[in-house]
Amino acid sequence: MALRNCLWILMSLLSALLPACYHMRAEAEPIATRIITIPGQQEDALRKIRTFVEDKWHCRILETDSGGTVLITAPYHFTTDTSFGQPAGGRKYYTQLRIEVQQHGSLTDVEISHYHFEIRTSYAFNDYSRGGAVGTMYKHYPYEEYPGMFDLDLINSEMDRVAADILHIFMEYK
Repeated sequence: MALRNCLWILMSLLSALLPACYHMRAEAEPIATRIITIPGQQEDALRKIRTFVEDKWHCRILETDSGGTVLITAPYHFTTDTSFGQPAGGRKYYTQLRIEVQQHGSLTDVEISHYHFEIRTSYAFNDYSRGGAVGTMYKHYPYEEYPGMFDLDLINSEMDRVAADILHIFMEYK
């Protein structure tokens, strides 16, 4: 009877810790697009955003569409999760942003959405094929393939920060 009670307590504790490791998500949830409406012209907004991303964030623009109204950033690291149960060095969160600028009369809409979202991490292991030397394995986990590994609060905070930063550059020019 005492063994059964101990086993029951142990299983309860383990099940309480399970959500700390994975977020129990089987399918990728959409990450909300942030939309900022600003006064002014599309070309001016694109120039300011491109300058801001490249000069202030030190992030390259990898692609633009044929009309030049959509900017795709290079992947950039925005946070590292080093909480309990994470590998040494933590899980490094990377994202690429898709920034689309559209003119609507005298106003311009800036839509900020994620283009690619992934976790990068590394693991150390004993490589017995090389005499027990320590090897390192690097892994990339795309959000669409491994949604349960991701803490969406982190990307949502990053998307909010980006929207606030972009809005701030247009407030400075008033």
